[in-house]
Amino acid sequence: MATLFVENLTVADFSYLHSKRGMVGESWLVDLELSGDLDNQGMVFDFGHIKKRIKEAIDESVDHRLLVPVDCDQANVAERDGDTSLEWQYRGGTIRMVVPSDSLLLMQGPEVSKASLTLYLMELVQDVVPNNVHEVRVILREEDTGTAPYYHYSHGLKKHDGNCQRIAHGHRSNIHIFENGRRSRYWEKLWADRWEDIYIGTQEDLEGTYYIDEIPHHRFRYDAPQGRFELVIPEDHCYLIDTDSTVEQLAAHIAEQLANEAPGKHFRVRAFEGIGKGAIAEAGEDMPGKAHSGWLSGAAVI
Repeated sequence: MATLFVENLTVADFSYLHSKRGMVGESWLVDLELSGDLDNQGMVFDFGHIKKRIKEAIDESVDHRLLVPVDCDQANVAERDGDTSLEWQYRGGTIRMVVPSDSLLLMQGPEVSKASLTLYLMELVQDVVPNNVHEVRVILREEDTGTAPYYHYSHGLKKHDGNCQRIAHGHRSNIHIFENGRRSRYWEKLWADRWEDIYIGTQEDLEGTYYIDEIPHHRFRYDAPQGRFELVIPEDHCYLIDTDSTVEQLAAHIAEQLANEAPGKHFRVRAFEGIGKGAIAEAGEDMPGKAHSGWLSGAAVI
């Protein structure tokens, strides 16, 4: 047999439910190895077909979804007429959702982990490859950011014309903050802590706040092209902003907050949305009252 490999085949940006942390945004790089007999072209599988068929299958099944371990005792799931209602109990409170079923991935097993998602993807890929491929290996890994801080956030973009409109998808994101032209690990760590396992919600989508078992919870609801989305989540795990939570607006928000918290200084923020893409914003003394934003180099946001 021969083996071929593809590194960085795709990035899976998604959120999942954790027994202690609640809703967690994640970004995992996907590497692939295929072993099998050579075909009449002298190949195990054409790289062009891998990028089209396998990447497409992985993106369709995992990317921009909420992954739910349905065999966990903390999960209560019911499906009806194309929608799914979900309740998840954890130590921080209760997460409740009513969403189009296509926005979720219901996974067998008691938890979502690299191991459980790897097994799911291996079975998925095996159904896509030709018969001469006998072994499939999928490797999931985080971006290596060294000692740089990062945060996990979940959100939804109701105005998006693609799958970003799903109310609970997320990212594991790096952040670079420059204070007066010098990179500041202090401010980066502050924002990484501030947005650790956070849900970033838009004020316009907030219907109200009420108590479940004496714990305050926010309720978000909006209609989007894919359907109606509803989410209840503990207030302590939310961060509210006045705009939509696009990465351009998040970068501008961070820069403006920094300028307010540290008057007299200039800040430049490179906020990532997952891996290899994001936005830049600046605010501070030399540009009072406004922030400039623009795309980082990298893949387009999807």
